[in-house]
Amino acid sequence: MYSDSLFNIDKLIQNFGEEEGAQILSQMVQNKPNFLIDTGIRENDIWARADLVRRILDLIEDETLKNNLKSAIHFTAGVMPDLDSVENRFDAVENLENTIKDFKESGDEFADKLIAIGSCGIDHDWDSVEYEGRDHDYFDFSTINDEKDLFALQLTLGKKLNMPVIVHSRKGFKDTQDVLQTVKWNKGIIHGFAYTKSEIDFFLDLGWYISFSGTVTYGGKKNFFDMSDLVTYVPKDRILIETDSPYYAPVPLKNTINTPLNINYIYEYVAAKRNIPIHKLCELVDNNLKKLIQ
Repeated sequence: MYSDSLFNIDKLIQNFGEEEGAQILSQMVQNKPNFLIDTGIRENDIWARADLVRRILDLIEDETLKNNLKSAIHFTAGVMPDLDSVENRFDAVENLENTIKDFKESGDEFADKLIAIGSCGIDHDWDSVEYEGRDHDYFDFSTINDEKDLFALQLTLGKKLNMPVIVHSRKGFKDTQDVLQTVKWNKGIIHGFAYTKSEIDFFLDLGWYISFSGTVTYGGKKNFFDMSDLVTYVPKDRILIETDSPYYAPVPLKNTINTPLNINYIYEYVAAKRNIPIHKLCELVDNNLKKLIQ
């Protein structure tokens, strides 16, 4: 139970070190989650992330927990819209395609665990903790169009490779909408959903899965005021749960460094709002992830 549809193992280790990171993941896999999905942000970082997981596995002595982590871990590979990647978008996505093909054909023990493209998308949240130091002044009209190009190129690659796409969209719904309607590849996850009902209807109508992070527990916070309504609104065959760690730790741990261990708070919150047992919500999430990556 307690699958996590998106977290970042690089950031986990940066914050806690490999030994403590191994302890965190060991505790997480005691619950035997079916999916722990580690997300990429650079076109060729899958190799380093797979090696990092191997080092973590070497630090776990308990064979059962080691096997649980091996079974649960899955990867994505994508390019997030930092300025350099936006400016060099064609090379970045060409490198991403080559990296995905090389990794899948490499014989690496995790080759079949690369299951999606992403995270990729639109981010205009200039105060976001995820983009500290990212300067709004550089993102003029022309650059924003190039950012949309970078997103469209990755959606097109998803279509070409028949892979789901993990979409990151922050304060950029209209641009996200434009790209999705243009490319018409609507297979994947809107991760860390942070919009309102009208936007969620758009994504659902196209067939996207909606993933909620710890922000769903932030009652009364600006931009999250109606989240408690949305978790009951999303159909049971479209809902997913993520930590998006190390960001957005759920209540009661808000404003701390988030880890995959905190996933239970989000499941408990959403299950209570939907008035279903936690184990039932876990089954829904696992079934949805299985359908998505088949």
